[in-house]
Amino acid sequence: MLESILQKFRGIVLGLVVISLSAVFILQFGGPQAEGCSKGAGATYAAEVYGDTISANEYRAAFALAGGDNYPPEYAKQHQLDHNVLRGLVERSLLARQAKTLGMEAHPDDVMHKIADDGVVYLSMSVNAGPYLPPAGPRRFDFKDQDGKFNKDNLRKFIQYRLRRSVEEFANEQAEETLAQNMRDTVSAQVTLSPDEVWDAFVREKESVTLKYARFSPVFYGQGLEPTREQLDAYIASHGADLDAEFAREKHRYTGLDKQVRARHILIKLDEKATDEQREAAKSRAAALAARAKKGEDFAQLAKLNSEDQGSAKKGGDLGFNPKGRMVKEFDDVQFALAPGAISDPVQSPFGFHVIKVDAVREGDVPVEEAKRELAEKLYKTSHAVELAKAAASGALAELKSGTSFEAVNTQLAGGPGKEPDALAPQFRDTQAFSRTDTPIAGPFDGSPLVQAAFEMSEEQPLAAAPMQLGDEWIVYRLENHVRVKREDLTEKDKQRIHDGLLNRKRHEVLTVYVQDLVREAEEAKAVFVDERIFTPGALPENS
Repeated sequence: MLESILQKFRGIVLGLVVISLSAVFILQFGGPQAEGCSKGAGATYAAEVYGDTISANEYRAAFALAGGDNYPPEYAKQHQLDHNVLRGLVERSLLARQAKTLGMEAHPDDVMHKIADDGVVYLSMSVNAGPYLPPAGPRRFDFKDQDGKFNKDNLRKFIQYRLRRSVEEFANEQAEETLAQNMRDTVSAQVTLSPDEVWDAFVREKESVTLKYARFSPVFYGQGLEPTREQLDAYIASHGADLDAEFAREKHRYTGLDKQVRARHILIKLDEKATDEQREAAKSRAAALAARAKKGEDFAQLAKLNSEDQGSAKKGGDLGFNPKGRMVKEFDDVQFALAPGAISDPVQSPFGFHVIKVDAVREGDVPVEEAKRELAEKLYKTSHAVELAKAAASGALAELKSGTSFEAVNTQLAGGPGKEPDALAPQFRDTQAFSRTDTPIAGPFDGSPLVQAAFEMSEEQPLAAAPMQLGDEWIVYRLENHVRVKREDLTEKDKQRIHDGLLNRKRHEVLTVYVQDLVREAEEAKAVFVDERIFTPGALPENS
């Protein structure tokens, strides 16, 4: 009985509060702002949907409701908060329109009663907003006083000062929000999950695989490639169309050039804290190599065998064409002073002692045939490096199939016993345990084919049948461990957790598709107009 009396009393009080708020706002905020979205001569709007308008002030209120004023400007810009708020209002209008066609209703007075009752206010945000912005739906605000009772002044201040709306505008907009939310709930309620979907999600989450693998990268196998003149001539003769297309793309790199030098070098490293004796020893070694080169020994071969610059040594010391200023001054001064074919005496830099040979000098426009020959060399190396990587991968796999151990194959790949492998050289190692949704090997490629293959492998035949190509790389792999799950592993707690998470994701996906269809249909009917000026401060008047 007491509860019944309290409920009736509560309803009467809330009704009076709404009436009171309405009266206060009409008295205090009459005039243009109270007119809200009503049409008038010269009126401008942020958007229009099937003839219903969304005013600039309504957009600004929605932006504030979403907490837009609290976002750092760069963050808001990065995630397009302003665009997603306005798109959300357009979507709200479309959803509310659908709700009305289904006979749904939301009276502003009832909406205000509910806000006074639970402090829940609905906001709009586009379904495409992404995870870093608040989703469309309810947000709870505290309109209570110190005694925990609803305070009409708190609500009034919220509407007036934070949202800059009249109570009538606010109530009408929240009625639209309520209809839109009811429609979202109606669409989402149709989504269900079967026990098999929960089980499959559990398997994807808990089942794991570990592989032993090696990556065979064309970058590694292309380092030492030096095509002969005959090989390059044959490539140019058979790839004329490819070279023409490549030259068209790269022509800017061969036009109007500042002076450039193509040099090779042999580096004998020297620590900054080296003693005079160590410095003389390094200089003497460099001088001896310079003397051998000047007597006619192949400079590229000398660099491969003796240079301590590992990056260029594999390429015969080749540094490619470089403009002045790219190398350290001591090196630059010498290479730009040498004539093509000349070899320097030892040159000291912060890195040690260099022996420099200039292969070519160019400036201005590079002759087309010369440019194409350089491009042909690059394309030749790229294509042949892929072939070499594939061949090396196939060879390593054949060794493993014949019974050779991983340790022995690693030694071969490193170049022999006691050799320290190059950073890019293939070496077999273990992955971390990974699930069906993980990426076991990081790289500039899609690793999902490897994941799928790994989970289909068996312990009876753990070694891959053939190398797998991922991007430009070739992967050789073997199944090391496969952790499987059983039905009894799925606890009620896990079942509920997975069910709730999966259902929420599935509902969001279904709702997103539904809303996108509404938007597309409206756009095709030319029933949606958005005034992009709203995103430029001051472009639309405050009372629009």
